[in-house]
Amino acid sequence: MQTDVILFLGQSNMQGQTERLSECEPVEGALEYRFLTDTLETLKNPVGENIRYDFSAGYRFEEDTDIGEWLRDHAAGEACFGNTNMVPEFCRAYVKGTGRKVVAVHIAKGSTDVACWVPGNAGYSIIKTKASAALAKVGAQNIGHLYAVWLQGESDAVCGTPKETYKTRLTALKDGLKRDAGVEKFCIIKVGAFTCDARDEEIYAGQEELCANDPDFAMLTRITAELLKHKEYCSPVYGGHYSAAGQEAIGRSAGGALALLVNGQT
Repeated sequence: MQTDVILFLGQSNMQGQTERLSECEPVEGALEYRFLTDTLETLKNPVGENIRYDFSAGYRFEEDTDIGEWLRDHAAGEACFGNTNMVPEFCRAYVKGTGRKVVAVHIAKGSTDVACWVPGNAGYSIIKTKASAALAKVGAQNIGHLYAVWLQGESDAVCGTPKETYKTRLTALKDGLKRDAGVEKFCIIKVGAFTCDARDEEIYAGQEELCANDPDFAMLTRITAELLKHKEYCSPVYGGHYSAAGQEAIGRSAGGALALLVNGQT
C-alpha cells in the first residue's frame, strides 16, 4: 500500500500552543518526518521541530522564552512547551476513515501572516526544503496522495489584510506547492475569531471564496468558530487559541473530513 503525505502548515494554532500534554500514544499507521535527523518517527505528541533559518536545530518555546528572540531565530517550531497539537488526532481520524498509511510533515510558526509563507520569502523556503526532504525519504514510488492542510489567518486579521490580498497571497502559496512539491489539494481549516471585528470577516470571506471558486482548495472544517464559544476548548492563557481538547477536536473534525474527500464522499 502506498503512503499519503500531509503537510501541516500555518501559524500558532497549527504549531500548537496548548496548556498541557494530554496524551502521547503512537498513532497506528502514521509516521512523522523529522528534517533535522532525516528520519521517519512514530507519530505522537508533541509534534514538529524547532528549525532555524539556516536549517540548523533551534530550541523549544517554553514559558520563560523571549518571544521576540524565538520568532527572530526560527523558521518553524514544534508544539509550544512540548504540549498537545492537532496532528496526531487528525491522522488517527484520517487513517481510520481511509485505511491508508500517512506521513505527517509539520511546518508551522506562530505570529506569521500569509506573506511570510509565499514563494520568495523565508517561510516558503522552509516549507519547500522540508517537504522535498520528506518526499525523498518516503520515495516517489511509495507516495499515494500529497495534501497540504492550512490553519492560519489570525495575524492577517490583526494586520488588517484585505480579503483580495489574502486570497492572492494564499493562491501564490498553493500554486508554489503545486508546482514545486506536487501538492494535489490545498485544504483549509477555517480560522477562528481573533480580532472579533470586520478584520476577521475579511479573512473568513477570503478562505470561503477560495474554496468555493478554485478546485485546488478544499474547506475541511469550520469547527473553530463553535469551539471558541466553549471554555473547555479555549486556551486558559492565550486568547484566540485552543486548549489541548480544542486542538484534538479540530484534528478529529478535519482529519475525518479529508478522509471523506479521499473516499469520494464529499
